[in-house]
Amino acid sequence: MADTNPEEQSEKAPSSSTSTLKAVLFDWDGTIVDSAQAMFLSYRHAYEKHLGIVFPRDDADFRQLVPMRLAESSAKFGGEKAADVALSYNQYYEKEGYKTGRVYDGVREVLVELRTRGYLLGVASNKGWGRIGADIDYLGLQGLLDAFVTSEDTPQRKPHPAPLLKLAEKLDVEPQYCTYIGDYRGDIIAAREAGMVSIAVMWGGMFPTETLLAEHPDHVVERPRELLELFPRLEAPQLPPPGIGIEPERLC
Repeated sequence: MADTNPEEQSEKAPSSSTSTLKAVLFDWDGTIVDSAQAMFLSYRHAYEKHLGIVFPRDDADFRQLVPMRLAESSAKFGGEKAADVALSYNQYYEKEGYKTGRVYDGVREVLVELRTRGYLLGVASNKGWGRIGADIDYLGLQGLLDAFVTSEDTPQRKPHPAPLLKLAEKLDVEPQYCTYIGDYRGDIIAAREAGMVSIAVMWGGMFPTETLLAEHPDHVVERPRELLELFPRLEAPQLPPPGIGIEPERLC
């Protein structure tokens, strides 16, 4: 594990410390779940079906699509067929694509241990709930996370901080007591703008690591297990607020 260098750390607010944190928030794709193949195949299916083209053609095309919400990418690249492209993408992912996904090695165990240590856990993603739900059911991730914010929950997407702030609100934790963990430069920007500790993970593989590091995350981890070095057991374990139960479909 590596923190950013001391000169960079000295320029940051004291929030880079993890000693006062109560909630650990995650990105989904490229951080908890390796869904790159699922997304790639779903895009290919949708664009071939409605536009008769092979798209994305390669990793460069794919990296243009991934940060965007589906409605946004479909409008940009699907033209008059945007709605059809988005619908077919969702249908393929939720019926077939999700079967190629996997939980990154060691991540499941880290989630379990963080819960044992008393932290609230949540996910803020630009992905839609239907596809995340398909991942959860297939990969057996029920019961590991306390709350989700997905593309349906805020009009803005990351790197805007709104999804992260919405998740902190759901968990009833002030942003300064949260960290956000992700594999994309937009995750680090969103965390910084939300006033949260930012942690970059190196195992996602969807984006060049140099673009992630260029945003100067507070902490960098090479392997999931290294996250546990940042989060000691809490003396007073955190419990989800009672009101969070009003959206049971958003809970694992």
